[in-house]
Amino acid sequence: MERVYYADIKSPIGSIWAAATEDGLIQVNFPRPEPEFVESLKRKVDAEVIHDPEKFHALGEMMEAYFNGERVVFDLPLDLRGTKFQKAVWRAIYRIPYGGLSSYGRLAAAVGRPRAARAVGNAVGANPLAIVIPCHRVIRSDGSLGGFGGGLNLKRYLLSIEGVLPKVKVKKYPIKRSDLRRFF
Repeated sequence: MERVYYADIKSPIGSIWAAATEDGLIQVNFPRPEPEFVESLKRKVDAEVIHDPEKFHALGEMMEAYFNGERVVFDLPLDLRGTKFQKAVWRAIYRIPYGGLSSYGRLAAAVGRPRAARAVGNAVGANPLAIVIPCHRVIRSDGSLGGFGGGLNLKRYLLSIEGVLPKVKVKKYPIKRSDLRRFF
């Protein structure tokens, strides 16, 4: 049976939950109760789920640097699980640079499906690796923020860290429980 390791990583927005297999990161979620996170893992993979914070030291350091406003590339192994199209979209999102933005239409063109902006939006919404695959950098072609599973306030906050929007000063970012259910 496959093993999936998980732990929480402290951040200004609360505990970010991360999970990995032996092949790489499989899930990174915004704050939520631990039992909900573990259940989501069990639905995603038939695996033994093991709490092991030691496996997430490097990710924790990268997250800390990211939330401190330092340019970070999350260059950890990833274990992407989804359709071929979803994986192509997630890889395209991953290539959006820190402080950069892209649109659903540009991503559709980048994956060779220029008329599939709506399908790209669905793939963006299914992104399993919040922040690591920076779907918060995807906006509408008219320049508006569009949607975000963690809520638009969180999207604004993440973009402000990267200097795309004016800085938002908060000690702990407020996330509504209803926002989290839409994303995960």
